[in-house]
Amino acid sequence: MKQLKIVEQIIIVLVLAVLIPFITIGIIISNISQQSLRLELASSTSLMAQFLGDSLENYINYSQSQLDQMASGFNYIPLTMAKLQYFDEIEGKTKLFENLNIVEKNKLPKVYGVENGKLSLISPIDKEKKYYLSAKINIDILDLLLGKENVKGRNIYIFDSNNRQLIFSNAPKTTALDALSGLNMVEDKKAVLFGYRKNTPKAYYKLKNPQWLIVVDTTKKVTKKTITKAKTRINLSLLIAALSIIIIVSLYTYYLYINLRQLFKGITAISKGNYDKKIHLIKRAFTPHEVVFLAKEFNYMANKINVSYKDLREKNKELERLNEFRENLISATSHEFRTPLTSIIGYSSRLLRHDIVLDETMKTKSLKIIKQQAQRLSRMVDDLLVIPELESYSLKFNIEPTDLSNSIFQVIDYLNTNETEIKQEIAPDLNWIMADKYRIEQILINLVDNAIKYSLDNKTVKIEAKNEGNIPVVRIINKCEKIEEEIKNKLFEKFTRADSELTRSTRGTGLGLYIVKGLCAAMKIDISFTCEEEFVMELKFNDYIE
Repeated sequence: MKQLKIVEQIIIVLVLAVLIPFITIGIIISNISQQSLRLELASSTSLMAQFLGDSLENYINYSQSQLDQMASGFNYIPLTMAKLQYFDEIEGKTKLFENLNIVEKNKLPKVYGVENGKLSLISPIDKEKKYYLSAKINIDILDLLLGKENVKGRNIYIFDSNNRQLIFSNAPKTTALDALSGLNMVEDKKAVLFGYRKNTPKAYYKLKNPQWLIVVDTTKKVTKKTITKAKTRINLSLLIAALSIIIIVSLYTYYLYINLRQLFKGITAISKGNYDKKIHLIKRAFTPHEVVFLAKEFNYMANKINVSYKDLREKNKELERLNEFRENLISATSHEFRTPLTSIIGYSSRLLRHDIVLDETMKTKSLKIIKQQAQRLSRMVDDLLVIPELESYSLKFNIEPTDLSNSIFQVIDYLNTNETEIKQEIAPDLNWIMADKYRIEQILINLVDNAIKYSLDNKTVKIEAKNEGNIPVVRIINKCEKIEEEIKNKLFEKFTRADSELTRSTRGTGLGLYIVKGLCAAMKIDISFTCEEEFVMELKFNDYIE
């Protein structure tokens, strides 16, 4: 089964848990709103028809009663001129009637006839009903009853008992017959919806006297203004809300995804052995606290692992160095110890033999060789013993005033043999130094012995000692082959040997200069060398006595 990414999961959750319920609720709200607006629109249409019918009927009845009063008082005016003046005053003051006239019965206009928005009314002025008072009243319902703004967007029609259109408002005359479509039975004095149109309801009101029919037809303009506009607003609100949710979730998902990718990269780096990898988050309001905490703990863990790994790597390197040191030490010492031991055993066996006769010269020579080889073994043992103390900084010194000249002479006597020529130039005023006499002699023996081993000029070694600015300086000089730069840079390291084709058979452990460097550092002695035509090892004793 395919594992979905976190972005894909969030999108699925967003669609299933948010967008689908949100859209469903939006559709329900929109439908409820439309139903409510439809009911409100139908109710307002019925109320408008009811109001128009009642208002128009009351207005006609009121006008008729006024005309009846005028007709009843007409006979009490004696003069004809006075009667005409009476009509003019009525028209001017009330502005209710127009065209007031006395008309014979056979010349009466049609009762409740309408012409150009004017309704004809009559009232008898005598008991025999031979003469009638006739007048016209204005029944323009827009101006008279509601005002144009109140009926704006609706078509209003008035039909007589024969369904002839008497008055219409807002709508063209050609749509009058369409307004009656769907009308079957008609009830008096009651506003009734008909036609069963969902968003454009129609209602009628039947007047009893006159028997007129008022029809109020809702147009699509009103529907658009109410239902469609409300629907658009709801849908727009839902769309804005949905977009807001998507944007917020997208921002959250973006920061979450970016930061989780940083975590994935960090974990991948750790799995591949890159313990220096750190997680750098994009910290915003949408970054979860748990992710920040996880990144912080991960960086702490990675740092701990990195430190432990570095320590372990250093320990491994140290173990490798120790192992290499052990192997080199075993190899070097086994070879170096075997040579003097072989000489000691050989010459000792010769002295102990009874089958041959040795003269005093041969005995003396044999004993000297035994002594020299024993001293050589002693130096090697001293070198081996001093290394752990140097590396653990536990070597103890007996610092005291030391005659440097005497130490140099002791070394010359110790190393000078028939095979070696050691020249010396020692200043008589050479200053004493503060040092460990035994360790100074150990340093000088190692340096002179090393110079003897690698000398090319018939084993000739020169020792110079003098004061330079009151500082005692000792130089050990010998001629040797050119030393490679790589060897020069690590000459004072353990098991480093300047072997060449001419000197590769030279014996030695490769520890002498390493010991010398450590002893000099412990006693504040500056050591350096130059290698051009001659190899010069120089010692400067900073702790001296004037």
